[in-house]
Amino acid sequence: MKKTRNTQKQDFVLDILAKSEHTMSADAILEAMPIKINKTTVYRILDRFAEKGKVHYVTGENGKAYYALCSDCDVEHDFHNHIHFQCKTCEKVTCLSYEIKVPELKNFEVQETQFLMIGVCDKCKS
Repeated sequence: MKKTRNTQKQDFVLDILAKSEHTMSADAILEAMPIKINKTTVYRILDRFAEKGKVHYVTGENGKAYYALCSDCDVEHDFHNHIHFQCKTCEKVTCLSYEIKVPELKNFEVQETQFLMIGVCDKCKS
């Protein structure tokens, strides 16, 4: 079993996500980094955090993954069965505190759900 250590880069990624009011793509996290870091490293950190349950992600309309700290969610969840909203104008993806009832499916083990609503946020409507 590979032991991972806490690094400055991981701390920066956590700090950036903690200060964000919405989910962020890896590109946006990379732009917000106060130090030079490889994009692949950002993805590896985010993948590791997702495996450990520190962050969750949803795939946006554009195919990009958008990440948020799990502790910042308004929803208690074993897996991420809440709704996300993506604004077509600013492209921000927001976690919403509406939980989805996930059906039990015969012969299938559901491990993750993603539900994305797409429209225009209040800020962009104004």
